[in-house]
Amino acid sequence: MTTARVGLTGGIGSGKSTVAAMFSEFGVPLLDLDGVGRRLTEPGQRGLTALVEVFGERILEPSGELDREHLASMCFASNEGILRLNGALHPLIWQEETHWLAGQSAPYALIEASVLLESGGSGRMDAIVVVLADEDVRRRRVLARGRQSSSRFDDILARQCDDAERIRAADIVIRNNSDMGALRKQAEDAHAQLTQRFSPAGVSNK
Repeated sequence: MTTARVGLTGGIGSGKSTVAAMFSEFGVPLLDLDGVGRRLTEPGQRGLTALVEVFGERILEPSGELDREHLASMCFASNEGILRLNGALHPLIWQEETHWLAGQSAPYALIEASVLLESGGSGRMDAIVVVLADEDVRRRRVLARGRQSSSRFDDILARQCDDAERIRAADIVIRNNSDMGALRKQAEDAHAQLTQRFSPAGVSNK
């Protein structure tokens, strides 16, 4: 049985990672592509080598580690920078995804990615789950973490697609403006739908 790929995405502060953790609790194999990207850009990894080839050694700390803030400021300054970043890393991330998926045997696996739609990754998926939340709710959550400023939030928001585009791409929409109980119920319902769709007796294509 081939394991179906289900993409999970959502804008910054939407609660995508919280939903991903719930699916993992349900026993669904989970791959965090953002985490894969971070691992590939550690010292000695081929992703970091690829980035240095594109952007030069100025993106490195004296220790040899990637200066992620400096790289982000360079890339977010223009669409060209983002395209160069994606061109260097995304093929490597997709290879990791394919290799990981080959080792799965569940009806479907969840592929979590912040920029799944923006990177053109939706075409690789058999279904897409989108997590949505109102912008003011998302901003409040992000600022409460204390790791991003309001202006940084705005910068990231401007580089991500809007909710209308996410809804058009989605097979299932999960709305996260309420409490955890309501969110978990939606995740459970989504899991039931996906299990039925991709079980051996009822596999269907998008």
